[in-house]
Parts: sequence; C-alpha cells; structure tokens
Amino acid sequence: MAERERRESSAGAVLAGGLSAVGGGIIATLMAGRPAEGAEPDARWDYLIQCQEAIIALLEQNLATQEQILTVQKEIKEIKVTIASWEAREPVVLFDRAITMAATINADRMINWSTGKRLLIKVESLLDQDCIIQVVGNITDNYLLATAINGPLPCLAQSNISIGLAWDDWHPFIGATITTGVAPTSGTLTIAAVAQE
Repeated sequence: MAERERRESSAGAVLAGGLSAVGGGIIATLMAGRPAEGAEPDARWDYLIQCQEAIIALLEQNLATQEQILTVQKEIKEIKVTIASWEAREPVVLFDRAITMAATINADRMINWSTGKRLLIKVESLLDQDCIIQVVGNITDNYLLATAINGPLPCLAQSNISIGLAWDDWHPFIGATITTGVAPTSGTLTIAAVAQE
C-alpha cells in the first residue's frame, strides 16, 4: 500500500512539475510582452487575447496532465499480486518390503520432482536392525549414475525418520539407497515421498 502511494505521488509530482515549468514559461513570456501604460488600445486588446489564449493552452495542458495521472493511477490499481499456494501431491511409495540380507540396495522407484519446490521423504522401519538411508538424485528416472544428496542418515531399528529437501537439493528425479550392515531377520522398511508444488 505504501509503495503504491509513493508511486502515485511520484507520478503526480513529475507531471505537475512539468506543467509548472511550462506554465511558468508562458507567464514569463506574457509578462515580458505586456504593453506599456500608454500603449494603444489595440495593443492592449491583443495582449488580453494573448493572455486568454495562454490560459486556454494551460487549461488544455492541465487536462492532459490530469488524464495522464488518472491513467497511471488506474495502471497502479490494476497491478495484482498473485501468491500461488503450495500444495502437496499424493505420497509416492518408493520402497515397501522386507530386507533379509546385509547389503546396499536401491529403492524400487524414484519420484518425479521436476515441478516441485520441496520434497519430504518419510522412512518407517519395522526392521529389527538399523539401516542407513542415502537420498539420491538424477536427471533421468534411473538409479544408474544417480548422485548422493547431502549425507547418509541412520534409521534405527523400529523407528522413523523424515528427510526434507528444498530448492538447493533439486534434481528432476529423487530416490533412496538403503544399506544394512547386519541382515535383518524380521520386519519391513517403507520409504514414501511427498512433493510440494
């Protein structure tokens, strides 16, 4: 609101300043051409006609200036600020099954984050052993040559962790790798991702 008022007053000041300069120039010219006290009546009549023509010209300029001010104000009032709401997409399950060996494996799929702003990855472990989760990103929907994003995070047995990614971590496709140092004997691991657009 303050910005709009500042721009309106600035626009008005510039236009009014221009009008004052033009009007001042016309008045100075008329004063310089004013007939002397003892001038002929025709010279005085000519001078009065010139004054009236100058006043008409000033009024026309004033009208044009007012129209410009109204146009600027209308344009300022028509400026709309749109704040797009960020909406979360439905969760995408990247991995949901038992792990029965000590190994590093890729999740079963990746999430397409090409139009997202933020991403949340939720890991829910019912495994009886700890595991390490590494978020990875790629420019294709493929784990081949995927790049690690940030560092690996531990997920303890029978626990949950959340991993939040923002613009600095952006890759079109996001997945996860899971590392178990000791083979789990029971439970499942679920990894789901929710993108915010």
